[in-house]
Amino acid sequence: MPQGKRALLCMTLGVFIALFLTACTPCAALNADITEGNLLESQNEADIITYTIQISGIPKQTKFLEISTDLVPVSEAMLWEIPDTTYVEPEGGGESLNDQKIELEVIEYPNQGIMIKSTGRVPLLTSVEITDGVVITKRDERKTGYVYYNVQALDENGDLLGTAATETFSITIPGEAEFIARVNAVSDPEMRAIIDDLYSRGLRDEAEDLLDYMEAPKESTIAFSTAIIIAIVLIIIGFVAGVFLGQIRARNMQDFQDEYRGN
Repeated sequence: MPQGKRALLCMTLGVFIALFLTACTPCAALNADITEGNLLESQNEADIITYTIQISGIPKQTKFLEISTDLVPVSEAMLWEIPDTTYVEPEGGGESLNDQKIELEVIEYPNQGIMIKSTGRVPLLTSVEITDGVVITKRDERKTGYVYYNVQALDENGDLLGTAATETFSITIPGEAEFIARVNAVSDPEMRAIIDDLYSRGLRDEAEDLLDYMEAPKESTIAFSTAIIIAIVLIIIGFVAGVFLGQIRARNMQDFQDEYRGN
């Protein structure tokens, strides 16, 4: 082969190899390192969490950084804070920094990374409703997969660059594990099932009262059916006594008012 053609072939092959290596070179890995705070694997509901992350390894093609969290805004501080806005600015202005998902426009490539501070509350899994005078506690069954932060790098078209940096946690209900352990320690299987059913239906106070009764020392053991009958009788007696005493109080109040008016 002539030397000129051989040189041209080598140059062409070199260009193809260079293009191949460029296409196969992965984007810089997006990192979010904790600089302040301690992100535990599990958090109690309603706890306030504060942490600071340094976002680095941002791809050169990045036009936006999208950051989201499952933490809930609090009145004490903004959900997101950007100590240095030299390199990024929030889309939508400063008011958007209390949104659970924000976009930061990259103005200038940050060689040293970007610092982001977050202060938010762990979501509540329980809520209380009063229906016909009965307090019912409702509970969200989802306890895992909540996000401290999820950071994504996007290009000018909004397409994802590389992989996201994310940190997750689970939520615990204070006292729930202890309560379940106490229920499991009840020796009577029927009572254990009743307490568990009350708790699962949201009647936590009733379940707690019944559990306290089962744990209280007893001088003698009575049948479950007998205990139910006694409880019903006591409720009826209490109701009748309450009505009777209410009528007496009402009569005394009427007499007082008549005397006050000089009747």
